[in-house]
Amino acid sequence: MDDSEEARDEGGTAGEWFSSFTKRNIVLVVVFFLSNLLTAVSTLVTAVTVLREAGTDWRAVEYGKLRQLRAGYTLEKFRLELGPPVFRTPLVVGGVEFVRNVYRTREQYWVEVISNKSDAAVTYAVTTCDADFRPAFLFGSDAKHRVVLNVNTLSDVVPETEERDLSLRLHIGSTRGSPDLAFHEYGGGGPTGYREFAWGFNDVCAWRPKTPGYALRANWEKWFSAHPERYGEPLKTQYLPEQLNQAARAIMAESVINTYAEAAPFEDMIRYYPDQIGVSRLTVG
Repeated sequence: MDDSEEARDEGGTAGEWFSSFTKRNIVLVVVFFLSNLLTAVSTLVTAVTVLREAGTDWRAVEYGKLRQLRAGYTLEKFRLELGPPVFRTPLVVGGVEFVRNVYRTREQYWVEVISNKSDAAVTYAVTTCDADFRPAFLFGSDAKHRVVLNVNTLSDVVPETEERDLSLRLHIGSTRGSPDLAFHEYGGGGPTGYREFAWGFNDVCAWRPKTPGYALRANWEKWFSAHPERYGEPLKTQYLPEQLNQAARAIMAESVINTYAEAAPFEDMIRYYPDQIGVSRLTVG
């Protein structure tokens, strides 16, 4: 019979025995308490770390998916990376039938792919309305240019030395059915592999200025109304770099980008997007 059994045999409740035991073994009790405390703290730290890494990792995974997809790939490639489209609508361009495919793998972004009868993507566009979602895309000759959605503005993607290959598409709709958009279009020749690229914003998302409180849409509307010397069918939305004065460039510097788009080689972006670039609010509503 051990000491504890003898103590219980001699009388007293279990509570009295436990109290007596802890008084005689205070060091052991303290060690036991500290061990449990350290275990609890370690578990909490591990849980916080896992949650933090999970919050970072899913964005990294999505950024990687979006960066590796290209116009010209098959729809099967997009399905493997993004799942099935949530919208598929017919599109007729110049008497030729295409399909508009819209994907939404996560609520933070939309992907639109216009595909031909061979199920190849002739365009690829990404739009995000979440200011914390910031995918990056490389484009141009040897992928030397980089655009980051919700970070870059219309003024800081391509240097002034390459503005000759750039045009601004701007339109402020006067009715609910006409689009609001502001985009740069770039490339199309040999230096970009005969691809065209675009970045800017449309009316799927609220227009977000770089400076909080800046009236971005109102300033664009005022400038657009005062400068009708634009070209491009059907809405006459395009301006050449030399048509963009100091006032326009100041607004461009406030215009945070939320959409990136590209066309497959030898495809004309404006052919598929004459009045809109990327997913349309008339589609996703």
